[in-house]
Amino acid sequence: MLATDASVGPDRVASGYLATTGHTGLRAHLYPRHLVQPHSRVVVTELRAVYWGLKAVLGAHPGQAIEVRVDNLQALRHLHSWQHGGTDMPEGYDTHLRSQGRQPSLVKLQLLAEYTPHLTFVHEKAHAGHPLNEAADSLAKLGLRCLRGTVPRTELPRLVALWATGALTDYRRSPAA
Repeated sequence: MLATDASVGPDRVASGYLATTGHTGLRAHLYPRHLVQPHSRVVVTELRAVYWGLKAVLGAHPGQAIEVRVDNLQALRHLHSWQHGGTDMPEGYDTHLRSQGRQPSLVKLQLLAEYTPHLTFVHEKAHAGHPLNEAADSLAKLGLRCLRGTVPRTELPRLVALWATGALTDYRRSPAA
């Protein structure tokens, strides 16, 4: 199982993921306002969290069935569409090649969703106490705090590991697990 989430500020975005395989991560960066409309920025960041989480888990466990839990319904609609061959992107998302000829992350995610068997995308209600979702949310928020300078970058490895361990322990204790 893979839980993902995003946190978006006026000019910064962050995403976090946590998998029952133990894979965790967060990414955070400045996001100029002119690149994507504010309502699309949230969806794009949510989908990037899915991409980075899947990349980590699939790289270590190719062919394994993965349930991806997403708390953003618009992002979930894109994922389901892509699984069935759709190519729609969030409004305003630029699909042109990036620097050094790299494909945009959402184009890569679209291909993963369409061509990777055994992927399931499900809705996870946000802030409902599910340990993995709460940890993914915390990781994304931690990324924004780091960008703002309120959390030193040197503390990230320790904090990510601490939150991941606690969330996985809570998940395994949960009667719904």
